Amino acid sequence: MIGQQGQDPEILRGQAYADDTHLDIRRRTHQLYTLNPVDFGRWTLEQLAWRGDERVLDVGCGPGDLLREMARRHAGWDMLVGFDFSPGMMIKAAGSSAGRHIHFFVGDVQVMPLPDHSFGVVMARHMLYHVPDIEQAIAECSRVLCPGGRFLVTTNSAHTMPEYQAIRARAAGRFQGMTAPEMITDRFSLEDAAAYLRPHLERVETHTLPGTLRFPTAQPFVDYFASSRAMTMHPDHTDAEWQAVLDFVRAEVEAAIARAGHFDVTKITGAVVGTKGG
Repeated sequence: MIGQQGQDPEILRGQAYADDTHLDIRRRTHQLYTLNPVDFGRWTLEQLAWRGDERVLDVGCGPGDLLREMARRHAGWDMLVGFDFSPGMMIKAAGSSAGRHIHFFVGDVQVMPLPDHSFGVVMARHMLYHVPDIEQAIAECSRVLCPGGRFLVTTNSAHTMPEYQAIRARAAGRFQGMTAPEMITDRFSLEDAAAYLRPHLERVETHTLPGTLRFPTAQPFVDYFASSRAMTMHPDHTDAEWQAVLDFVRAEVEAAIARAGHFDVTKITGAVVGTKGG
């Protein structure tokens, strides 16, 4: 859940995704607290039938983890390219990928300096909801796809994490320093992603992955909530205001744990795959 800062390039680039610190907190939370966890990176790749020699572009690749895993598993990729609008992310990605045949650069998915028909697979994983012009971004991804190429998108359901949403909404009603509740999936969700892709791609399919986060104590949930500070608070808020929000969130979760012995958060994520005609 975010405010309007979720589409502000300066806040996203300078605070929320200046590096992978906050992203890593969220990733580790899903790894450690999901019941019957699934490796989401592996699950994502399993949505495509791979030859292993495709040219692959990962837009909004963050620290480059998935491309590094692909390079580690198989050395035969024709080309692996990742880019992100955050220079900090690209510094981390390049530094962590030394010695591997992966190319990273800073770029904007809305205007990519890449030739037409240059990739067999383009991936956009949990990032399109941050792009100011989503339709333009998808058009650009389609443009750089070869005929027959696949576009692999991941995003969350509009109905994911209702328990988190409820706490966020109660906090926003109590603390003026918070932005009005808004979900990133209000802009681009698993339910409406196919409609965005169909004007540019064929054979669009949606794949859903449900799950449950179970928190035995409040701290990991508070850490997860805190990782989105830049996108949930007004820019002029104080540290004291933020601490009051976190204290409220902690009390809410601790009360739920006292009643049930744990605090569950229901999540729904997934992937949408489209194929370029021609």
